[in-house]
Amino acid sequence: MQFIPLGGLNEVGMNCAVLICGDTTIAIDCGVTFTDEHGADMAHPDFEWLLTQRPKAIVITHGHEDHIGALPYLLRGLRAPIYAPPYAAALIEDRLAEHRLKDVDLRVSPAGSRERIGSISVERFAVHHSIADATGLILDTPVGTLVHTGDFKIESDPCEGQRFDRSRLEQLASKGVRLLLSDSTGATVEGRARLERDAEKALDRWIARSPNRVVVATFSSNAFRLRAALRIAREQGRKVCLLGMSVQKHTEVARELGLIPPIDSLLIAPEDVDSLPRDEVLIIAGGTQGEPSSALTRLAREEHSLVHVEAGDTVIFSSRVIPGHETAVFDVVNRFERRGLEVITRDEHPEVHASGHGSREEQRAMIRILKPRAFVPVHGTHHHRRRHLELAREEGIGQAELIENGSVLEVTKDAMRVVGSVPVGRVYVDGTEPLSAEVIGERRAMASGGLVTILLSLRGGRLRHPPRVISRGVFDAADRSRMERRIAEHVRNRLKGQRFFAPEDAEEVAIEVARRFLMQNHRKRPFVTADAGKEA
Repeated sequence: MQFIPLGGLNEVGMNCAVLICGDTTIAIDCGVTFTDEHGADMAHPDFEWLLTQRPKAIVITHGHEDHIGALPYLLRGLRAPIYAPPYAAALIEDRLAEHRLKDVDLRVSPAGSRERIGSISVERFAVHHSIADATGLILDTPVGTLVHTGDFKIESDPCEGQRFDRSRLEQLASKGVRLLLSDSTGATVEGRARLERDAEKALDRWIARSPNRVVVATFSSNAFRLRAALRIAREQGRKVCLLGMSVQKHTEVARELGLIPPIDSLLIAPEDVDSLPRDEVLIIAGGTQGEPSSALTRLAREEHSLVHVEAGDTVIFSSRVIPGHETAVFDVVNRFERRGLEVITRDEHPEVHASGHGSREEQRAMIRILKPRAFVPVHGTHHHRRRHLELAREEGIGQAELIENGSVLEVTKDAMRVVGSVPVGRVYVDGTEPLSAEVIGERRAMASGGLVTILLSLRGGRLRHPPRVISRGVFDAADRSRMERRIAEHVRNRLKGQRFFAPEDAEEVAIEVARRFLMQNHRKRPFVTADAGKEA
């Protein structure tokens, strides 16, 4: 049996792995990571190698974007059934519709279900996490039983709708677990993760003491937190405005699956917020990571067309800052505070958020429950996984490995070792389309050196009018016109009198002249493009 991660190691998000057993290949999760690198919106694993393996199925552990968000891109080149728990399946249906993907074989697979996929038997067990219907996987193979935890925590007092199948795992341990693949995200946090119930109680207290409007910013996918905010609003006599497409979508899915009771009488439209007394309104907003187009950021920038907040209102960040988003989140916080709003964050008031990932003692508990013969930490940076590996060794697990994206981990009945690697990488997505290497290269050049565009007018293959040059991000405004004229003059002198059989030939010469002039005279390397258009 071979286990091959394609994403999710040495990073937070973009989870995707492959399990190969004989002639059976399955993919486990298919996620994205959100990024503004190269001007992209997100990135997903490079699926080129995976597509050559023709997996028989894609098995989803839960519905977070870092586990399902890349499915539309994988499915452009693959037809295979998708097995997903109910909440994830509802979200996947929505993603497929956005991408106009039809006739996809999506199969709802709740906790406790078992599927036979070739030589691999896949059974689900319920885990606590910050999304409904989160599951881990029990994978029976000819070399033994593998357990993949998915993202998990272990709550001592779970709220309604949360379940952790401890008894099934204990039963499994009595028969022997060959390998545990375990979520490492919380491995640097001592003790146990805060309970969801405690975060709900803190939210209740902060809303009760707030004299005016309250904005609760939380992860839209946490139906338990959404349900709590809605309940608190009802009990405290506040109407609720759901602000942002993601919040609205997740609330709709949670209602359809019975996770949230009827709330129609509680909701108000964004355009009705200003008509109610300020102490009778609760706004649930998406955008906890400072995403530029999110509802929360637009509120902070005073750019929302329908809803406004003002001094004396309260903003509660019932969320954590995902690594890499610190600057954007701090900017949103600062904008609210400069306008006189009270901002409650996890940094100063940790009680307002409960992580969906288990801390070190929960990770230790999972190891002790399953008593695996071998252990591999997954999901998280190298530091997270190294700290998790230390726990496994403290618990006496002899076979324990740190692997990387692309590592081919071979597991037999008696041994476990890395035997090779496969090609891996990131594919950046802007809007709904992947960015090619050429486009990324052009964006890098423009970002680092600016842009120079040369417009040519040809007739009969000859220069008809002097070239026109437009630059951005290369020269100061005071020098721009003068420098553009100088570049145009050099291009004109080089092209004057020549006849070109194709416009592309003239463009190529113009680009080379401009590049040489800029480098030799100004030590600048902007991205240079030329357009000869159509001949007159």
